[in-house]
Amino acid sequence: MSIEYFIELYEKGQLTEEAIEQMQHFAFDANDDEIFIIAQIFAAIAHVSKAIELVEPLLVKYPNEVNLKTFLADLYLDLAEDEKALDLLAGSDEETNASVLLLEADMYIAQGLFEVAEDKLKKAISLEPHNDLIKLAYAEFYHHIGEFEKALDLYLDLIECGLNADINVYDRLATCYSHIGEFEKALEQFDLSEKYFGKLNTDQLFNKGFLAYQVDDYSLAKRVFHDLKELDSSYDTIYPLLAKIYLKEEDYEKALEMIQEGITHNEFNAELHYLKGLALEKLKDLEGARDAYYEALNLDPEDLEAALRSNRICLVLEDFEEVVQNIQHYEENGLFDDRFDWDLAIAFLELEEYDEAASYFEKAFVNYGENVDFLFDYAQFLMEEGRREEAAKQLEKILNIDPSLTPARELLENLM
Repeated sequence: MSIEYFIELYEKGQLTEEAIEQMQHFAFDANDDEIFIIAQIFAAIAHVSKAIELVEPLLVKYPNEVNLKTFLADLYLDLAEDEKALDLLAGSDEETNASVLLLEADMYIAQGLFEVAEDKLKKAISLEPHNDLIKLAYAEFYHHIGEFEKALDLYLDLIECGLNADINVYDRLATCYSHIGEFEKALEQFDLSEKYFGKLNTDQLFNKGFLAYQVDDYSLAKRVFHDLKELDSSYDTIYPLLAKIYLKEEDYEKALEMIQEGITHNEFNAELHYLKGLALEKLKDLEGARDAYYEALNLDPEDLEAALRSNRICLVLEDFEEVVQNIQHYEENGLFDDRFDWDLAIAFLELEEYDEAASYFEKAFVNYGENVDFLFDYAQFLMEEGRREEAAKQLEKILNIDPSLTPARELLENLM
């Protein structure tokens, strides 16, 4: 057997367990170059520990061989032994070796030491300013730390290099464009990604669909999200978005279908229950909508919009005591809103608790004194209280704001 025999087996993907064992025995009598090749094969087939066992003695023999150091450091990183890798490279002449600097930068990035990592990359690029792989590493660094405009400029100059390095540069460009608000350009990158890297994975499909949603291309967004649903129906973040699209298109039955399907995958998603409430409201199922809002609030007690909508439904259903109880519960749990005063004013008025109603109308007036709907409610309350002049004043104010409001005009004429 020769080293060429094992190389051929590796290239053909025919390295059986028996062949791997033979390769280990072969390494006992191999020369140093052959041992290094065997170590590389072990590393390539994820037998990292075996590769380390072969390389460590070689480095003792050749302590100044940079390729050996960087290769061994990479192996240590594969085993998450960052300290060993750093200790190994600490003795290298980093100022004159770009590959060592790149490896060190990777390690510092993994540890969150971004300033140190950037310093290593700067030194590397100063040593080899025309090395596209170093520039690509720089682009990856900026992408990793969220400096998307800097990363974008580098990726655009390095598309060919990225393709050769098997980095999906179009996926990176899509991320960069989307983060700087250029959604249309970001969408274009997914077509290029499919062209050069094959079908999009589930995360890429979601990102493409979400971008389409952001630019109001609902037809494309629906198509992409449904493709994703076919691939992985448990990818539950698509369901609220599909529901919102169908709600915008006024297809409330389809929206409800997407919501129910989403809830089967994640019953604890508060947004889905809130959207269910919206869909049921549109379908005139007010009690079902109210229950959906209550479930959203159980899951997310800070969902103010669900609280406000449930109150309005209770008012329509004439469940006035429930409005009072709900708001007391919300406020006890730290949820407050100016609209609560208005809702309580109406509820207490209908419950004939006039002192309470008066108190809340006055509180609500501070925030809604220019709101014609509130002023109309307030005027009606004042009339019931026999405060006709004050009621007339509020009706006149309504007509000053919007002279076309016939109910206010008719009520004022009746008063006069």
